[in-house]
Parts: sequence; structure tokens; C-alpha cells
Amino acid sequence: MKEINGKLIEVLILDTLKEMVIVLDKEMNIVYANKSAQSSLDLDLADIIGKKCYRLWHLRDTPCPNCPVINSMETKEVSEGEITTPDGRVWRIKSYPLKNERDEIIGAIEITQEITEAKILEAEIRYLTFHDKLTGLYNRAFFEEELKRLDTKRQLPISIVMGDLNGLKLVNDAFGHNEGDKLLKGIAEVLKRSCRKEDIIARWGGDEFVIIFPKTPKDVVEKICERIKENCKKYNQETDKNHPIPLSIALGYATKEKEDEEMTEILRKAEDRMYRNKLIEDKTFRDSIIRSLKNLLWENTFENEEHEKNIKDLVVKMSDILTLSDIDREALIFLSHFHDIGEIAIPKEIMKKPEKLTPTEFEKVKVHPETGYRIAITSHELAPIAEYILTHHEWWNGEGYPRGLKAEEIPLVSRIFAIADAYEVMTSGRPYKKAKTKEEAIEELRKFAGIQFDPKLVEVFINII
Repeated sequence: MKEINGKLIEVLILDTLKEMVIVLDKEMNIVYANKSAQSSLDLDLADIIGKKCYRLWHLRDTPCPNCPVINSMETKEVSEGEITTPDGRVWRIKSYPLKNERDEIIGAIEITQEITEAKILEAEIRYLTFHDKLTGLYNRAFFEEELKRLDTKRQLPISIVMGDLNGLKLVNDAFGHNEGDKLLKGIAEVLKRSCRKEDIIARWGGDEFVIIFPKTPKDVVEKICERIKENCKKYNQETDKNHPIPLSIALGYATKEKEDEEMTEILRKAEDRMYRNKLIEDKTFRDSIIRSLKNLLWENTFENEEHEKNIKDLVVKMSDILTLSDIDREALIFLSHFHDIGEIAIPKEIMKKPEKLTPTEFEKVKVHPETGYRIAITSHELAPIAEYILTHHEWWNGEGYPRGLKAEEIPLVSRIFAIADAYEVMTSGRPYKKAKTKEEAIEELRKFAGIQFDPKLVEVFINII
């Protein structure tokens, strides 16, 4: 045999390989190990020769179950397999039987490669293939495959529940997708807590969820739906009270009881019932949102019930003097309660700051009309005043925000409201600004007539107070 620097070429080749190469005799004793094998154990060759492979690598007194080396020697064929060592690493083993000239087995050559990272990646890919990344629930693709697999006589009765998360669009639009993601994670947690291990819970898409209940009759699935509702209430009590929207989900269910019923029809029935229940529950949910938003506004800002009442009294007087339509009058009253609703999305430390705001902080505050507008247009009750919420900080000379409207480009309702709001703030004061007297406030209004306020409306307002 040829040598290089005193070493056999065959040995040099084996020592160059990243794979572990081990030669074993019939009794599983190691007779040779290349450099990679030595390195994996941090042992010299002399400390490896004559030892059992399963003792060195697997810390066992007996061979591993389904050992490829034993299989290859018994079958006289190449054998492959995966084995996990006690340290959690995964190895791919390929064993070639060694035969003498009489075709008798005298040992085996084991070639081993670590595949831990590949297995982790494979598991991650498999997980993402079947799961929704955000909630950890199964995804729609997995759900559809499971529905086909479980659609058998043996699984009857099989029930389906469809759910639609309430308020997700409002939260996304007003508070950002991070808050929306919290809502989605919250309902996923509730669904998992409410269902059994064998139930298949999946995110159907967006704000919709679906659950398969194998071998589950109607009365049982109805109780599970009640449990989901109850756990939503518990979740709202347990979590931070500053969460903008209470967790709530509309549910509908249907049950396949006969083998000849189509599963697609069962799914459609569950979805129809979900939407019907959503319509029935909608008013209750909307009321809870309004209460939640108002509580959050009062907790996070200087807004309070007295401030709102004072503005309401002023705008009602203006409405009567100007003989506004009932629609505009009602809009002004509603605006007195919700004009600054967008401030709930501004950090509390800014809105409750006792000193004058910095320019940077004020820029953050200036986005509240746009945030309020987004909140309003998603609410049946607030939608009619959304445009007024957006424009109540516009100035007569066009230097207001957010759109820079001027003069009569600004809706009449917003122009009236801006005067009443400014007067009430001036006369009630703020921690960072001393309250003005009635006379001082009137002087301030006249000073800014034609600049910030509609000059004609300022005179009307002054006359009524």
C-alpha cells in the first residue's frame, strides 16, 4: 500500500472525512475509528479501540434498539437508521457488512453523520406547514386534511364549531397590529383551554377559527361553546384592564350524525349559525366596546364626565340658537362624549403629564383625531361622527391638523364644537395650565376669531354665555 509521510493513503482519506467512520468486529468491538469519531468523543484512538460503540456514544450496556450495525451483520445487507444520543444529538447511521473470502460476516463498517440541525429545521418546517405561526393553532390546510381523514362512520357524531373574533379590525386600525395580535393570541389561549386534547382547533383565516370535535354529539358541543364564552369573560377579568377591547367571539356549530351527510354542508351550517349569532350578539358587544373605550379614555387622559357634560350643555345651546337640524344637534352631543376617543392610543404618561408637553410629545398627541376617526368608522354608533372627530382640531386659517382644512372646508359641526371645547378647557384648566375666568376666556376666543375659530360662530357663542 502507498504511504504519504508515513501514513497509509486509505487512513489519510478516512481521517479527512467529516463523517465518523468506525470499523467493528462481530462482537461490536471497535477495531478502528477515524479522526472525526475520535473528535466526537474527545478521546485518542488508543482509548477507543476494543470498546463497545454503544457504551462510548450511547452510554448503554446493550446495543441500541434497531441498531443498523447489527441489522447489517444479520442480513448481510447495507442498513440505515437514525439514533439519538443521551445528549440530545441526532445521528444518521449507515452500516456496511464486512465479509471474508468465504462470504462470512466478520464485522461492519459504520459511517455516521450528525443531523441534529437538519432535524430541528425539518421539525420547524413541518410545524410551520401545519400550524399558524402567530397563534400556534393548526392552519387551514391542516384542518382541511384532518376533516377528510376524520370524515368516517367510526367518528360519528362529528361536530364543527366556527368562531369569529369580535373587534379585531377596530383594534388593528386604532391601536396597531401588535395589539391585534395580542387579541388573536388571547382567543387562541381561550380555545385551547376550553377544548379537549383530541379536538382539532385551527385558525381558518383572519379573525375566524374552526374546531373539529370527533365523536361529539350536539349537547356536548353546545356545552363546550358555553365554556368558551365563559372563559372569554374570565380572560377579560384576569388580563390587564387597560386592554382596549374585551375578548369576545361569535360561535356557531353543526353536527354530522348520519354517514350520508356531506361534511361541506355541515361546515356551511356552522358558519351560517355563527354569522346569525354574531348579528344577535352585535348590539351587546358594541355596547361593551363603547363602555370599555370610555373607561380607558377617562383612565388615560384628563377627560372626565364633568368636562363632557359642560361641553354638551354649550353645544346644545349653540344648536338651539343656530336652529341646527336634529342630526347635527345629535352629532354635537355625541361628539361631546367621544371627540378625543383617539387619545386612548397615546401613552398614558404623555396624556397624564402634569407639565407642558415637549414638541415631540405634542406631535404624538396630534395623531389622535386620525386614530379617533379609525375607531369611529369601525363602530356602528360612532360612524356618523367619524368625520367630525377627524376635523375638530382644524383651524379657520388652515393651520390646524391633521388635514390643514380652512374656513368653510371644515364641517359646521366641527367648527361649533371647537369653540365650545376650547372655552370649556380654558375655564376648567389643566394641571399644567391655570383656569381662566369667563372674561379671560371670552377675550381669548375673540383674539383667535378668524385664526383658529370661525369669527361669526365666536360671536354667537359669546352671546349665549
